Amino acid sequence: MKQVILDTNAVRYFYQIECCNGEGVQDKVMKKYHFDKQKYIQFLRTVSSINIPATTKFELFFQAYRKGEPDLLLKYNELTQRYKEMYGIDIFILNPGEPELKFDQKQLAEDLKRGLIQTELYIKPRIEREVNLMQGLFITLIGTISDVVYKDLEIDENVAGLISGLICSQMYSRLYDLYNQYYLDEELKMSIDDVDKKIDEILLDSTRNTFIFINAKMSEEYPESSIEDAKVSFNADSTSEYLRVLLQLGTKYTQNDYLVSLDKTLNEIRSRKDFDETEVAYFRYLLQNALNGAKRIVHKNDIADYTIITMLSEKVTFRALEGNGKKEELKLITFDKKMHEFSKHNNVMYDQTIYNQFLSEIG
Repeated sequence: MKQVILDTNAVRYFYQIECCNGEGVQDKVMKKYHFDKQKYIQFLRTVSSINIPATTKFELFFQAYRKGEPDLLLKYNELTQRYKEMYGIDIFILNPGEPELKFDQKQLAEDLKRGLIQTELYIKPRIEREVNLMQGLFITLIGTISDVVYKDLEIDENVAGLISGLICSQMYSRLYDLYNQYYLDEELKMSIDDVDKKIDEILLDSTRNTFIFINAKMSEEYPESSIEDAKVSFNADSTSEYLRVLLQLGTKYTQNDYLVSLDKTLNEIRSRKDFDETEVAYFRYLLQNALNGAKRIVHKNDIADYTIITMLSEKVTFRALEGNGKKEELKLITFDKKMHEFSKHNNVMYDQTIYNQFLSEIG
């Protein structure tokens, strides 16, 4: 018997199979696959429990909230009951260690019955968490780039501390305002593309301001290693364009220089904080191609996925499941392109045979 973890898209697609006979799913699942209903039913007969991260429960809640369709929440909750009745599968919610991020299923059920959804109760802690994670990702990228640019040079600790404090406060304020607009401004209804564009603008400004400040200080101490003012203050249209100009890729610095510095930065993070290897691997996965010219380096949903990744950490997941008396091996089912690629290439709770059991390849 298997234990599986479903990400947000997996819950939504499974719901479509159960309630809509798979209609509308075929073209959305990893593009080259479609669901086979009979194989899907046979697969469920081999599953002992379905585990849903609290992050996924939040995403389902937010989607229903944004659509103005609280009935969707009831339908998703009814689906979990159906798994128990039809297939004998236990359903568990994987909650993170942070108490404020736990998803209280009973509280939500009571809210739904009363017709009163305490929106901020569910959303505010999530905003705080995502902003902190996004800021951490920004700082990791900026730290990596500065290590590439000023390789073998020591940046004064006081200067580094001053820059870090200044940039972090500005970055945090702008990200927090952005996330509040996205999650809580019902009239604005920002699209995810709008959010990603704003995130890149904040990252670009933070990176540019950092290097203008650092370069001015480094020019005083190491004038021979300073960067041309025109490059440091280059008014780019995107972060990726700014980094290409700053690093003069292909001439002065290489992709390998960046990857070496990225690993160095991540090793420092690993030594300072209680990061699980899976979490560090995902940070690397997100940032390893930062110099490949992609329009957006970081997306809002990358951080949403990261909060699911933290649930795949053994220190969280297995501890949570021990209380349920479940000892079978856990596997992840995800239909998010990035999550699927990360799970597969890093062998994080990945099992291709699971997908083969209920998906058929087109053509």
